[in-house]
Amino acid sequence: MVASKTVLEFTDAATTKLLEVLDEQDAEGQYLRIAVVTTPHGGVDYQFGLEESPSESDRVIEGTVKVLIDDESAPLLEGSSIDYVEGFERSGFVISNPNFSSGCACGGGGCGCGGGGGH
Repeated sequence: MVASKTVLEFTDAATTKLLEVLDEQDAEGQYLRIAVVTTPHGGVDYQFGLEESPSESDRVIEGTVKVLIDDESAPLLEGSSIDYVEGFERSGFVISNPNFSSGCACGGGGCGCGGGGGH
């Protein structure tokens, strides 16, 4: 387990929403696991989950929301920012990742990546 604070950042809106989700799931004090999985078409999917404790190979980001990132995902997330955006038709987490050219949004229980950037 490696303590890290620089892999990714959360906006205030994302932190607030994550704390709400943790409360709704009765998961206060648990870790948010974030993993990056590459797709067969060269894209990426972001997977989120909850865990009670880190494994030996995890990077741990201690903050208002405690985050676990596996060793393979850490370099793919380096420098990323996670925001939460509420819109008229869609709300969800938006990941700005300088390591990939497309913007990715997560919401409704899953994550998806599409063309375009900016978020």
